[in-house]
Parts: sequence; C-alpha cells; structure tokens
Amino acid sequence: MTNFSLRVLSAACVLLFAVDGSTQPLRPAPGATGAQAATSVAAATARQTVVTVGGVAIKRGKIDTLAALMARARGADIEDLPAGQAQMLRRMVTTNLIGQELVELEARAKAIQAPARDIDSSLNLLKSQFPDAAAWQRALRQSGDTEADVRAKIARQVRSEKVLAANLTPPAPPTEAELRAFWEANKDQFPVSDSLRALQILLRADATVTGEAAAEKKRRLEALRRELAADSADTPALLASFMSEAARVSEGPEARIGGDLERFHPDDFHADFKKHIVNLEVGELSPVFRTPLGFHLVLLVEKYDGKFGSYRLQSLQNVMNRKNLQLSIDMRDFLRQLAVRYPVKYAVPSYRDTSESGIY
Repeated sequence: MTNFSLRVLSAACVLLFAVDGSTQPLRPAPGATGAQAATSVAAATARQTVVTVGGVAIKRGKIDTLAALMARARGADIEDLPAGQAQMLRRMVTTNLIGQELVELEARAKAIQAPARDIDSSLNLLKSQFPDAAAWQRALRQSGDTEADVRAKIARQVRSEKVLAANLTPPAPPTEAELRAFWEANKDQFPVSDSLRALQILLRADATVTGEAAAEKKRRLEALRRELAADSADTPALLASFMSEAARVSEGPEARIGGDLERFHPDDFHADFKKHIVNLEVGELSPVFRTPLGFHLVLLVEKYDGKFGSYRLQSLQNVMNRKNLQLSIDMRDFLRQLAVRYPVKYAVPSYRDTSESGIY
C-alpha cells in the first residue's frame, strides 16, 4: 500500500488550536421582511467563515451541506437529530475539511503536481461505474459539476496522496509469526461453537426460472467468481472485493451490508446450502450452487472450531487494527506540524471539536 486516502484525516490528531476571532449575530438587510428576510439570513449564514487554514476560508454553507449529506447517508435528516448529534456531525466535517486543506497547502508549497495520466486513470475509473455516457452526464448535472470540476477535484486528491505518501509510512502486512503470536495470546477470548459466518451473493431464481434464463444467471455468477478468485491469495482484498460486489449485484436482503449473513448455524439454511459451505475453510470461495432461492456464491469468513486457521482472518484484522492505530498517531503528528506552518483559526467556536479526540 503506497497511497493514503483523505478519509483518514478525521481521526488523525488530538491537538487543539486557539480560537481567533469572533462573530456577530446575523441580521436581515434593512427593509427586508418575511421570506426575503429569511432568504437573506440563510444566504449570509452560508457565506459565513467558520475557520481559516493558512488564510484559506472554510465556509459554513459547505460544512452544513456536507453534514446534512452525512446524516442522510445514515438514514436521518440532520434537522431531526438531537442538537448534540447534529453538532457532532458538523464538527467532524469541519475537522476533515481542515485536514484536507492543510495537506493541499503543503502540496502547493512543495509544488507537487498531479500527472495528467493519473487524473485520466481515476476519471476513467469513475466513468466506468456508469452504464453509459448519458448517465454520466446526468450525474454531473445533478451534482452541479462539470467534467473539468471533477478533474480538478481528482487532481487535488492525487496531490494530497503524494504528500501523505512522502511523509507517512504505511504499516507492513502482518507476518504469519505476528498472527500466531496474537492467536496464542488471545485464543481464550475467541468463541468456540458449531456456528459459522459467511458472505453471500445471491441471484434469485426460483423453480419458475428455467432454461436459458437460469443458465444466464449461473454464467453471470461463475464469471464473477473467476474475477474474485484473482484475489484469493490476499484474504483482506478478497473480503473487500466480495462485499463490494455483493452490495452491487446480490439480490438477497443482506446485500445492503455487503452480503454478510452474520453468525449462523448451518442447519438454519436449506440442506443444499449447508452441503456447500460446511467443508469450506476460512477465506475460501464456494462453487456456484443452486437452492430453491436461486444461485449462490459464498465466502466463508469465520468458523468457530477452536483451530488457529479458522480464526486467521480475525487475527489478521486485529493485528492490522493495531498497526493502523500507529498510522493514525503518525498522521496526527504530521497534521500538527502542518497546522503550525499553516495556522488554524476558528471564527465560529461551536464548530470546533473540543473533546479529547479533537484534532485542532
């Protein structure tokens, strides 16, 4: 792993910086009444500077919009949340935007460029997620962006990743010795039972689906299995790819959580399902098989039989979590240095995270 995503910035540091500046209550323009006054206040509020980073202003409208989108992604309207939760979201967004701006300022100071080939590659990957050019153009219109705007955003991301890659060292993958050491030290805490945990991709095909229609569903799932099998030597990559594909194509109710069937007993499922999964090893893909529900592809992720191999993935995740914690500490320290170079000054103190986990 050589690149870092700016998504990690929101949990990177704990240092708080002094608030500089104050704000006055916003008032409608003289003579404005009713809807005009409300619109005037709303527009002025959106333009209000919440914080500056090295002299670059971050506006309240941007923060509030992103916080509302974050709430919506969690299935809530930010206006319906308790005041404390809504404010926490706004502070999280503010913290993230500050981190992004700090890294961008450093990229500019170091004259770091985003090669056109990198921008083109990322843009083509983004476009490939849309069925055709018309769908891509509709998405641009809905977002209020042009393709040039998207290219500029990608360029900024590429520059930022170069800054982070030059200043932070990603953790090395855990060795087999590290995994076994973690297992030996913690095996008493792992459950032992006859239950399993698996992910599945289901293409529905009941008894009425026969002939070419059934064959086509099976072919689709077998082709997908071949693609996923390319990652079979890298269990974390296989897990991530499987969950992504499950969310994209699976027709089962668990698709919304990456195909996760969570913990279950094999007898809870149809006999044909049980037959194909009970002998799988952790990290192993099943063949494509059919039950009365349709065609299944299963990835076994947990087996609770008390053997190291069955808990290897859990051990891997725990060891990587520990290593990533160190990366977060390193990120915090790096952003502290940048914030000294490019001072962070709050104009609206209520947007500042003053908790122990706060960054600026």
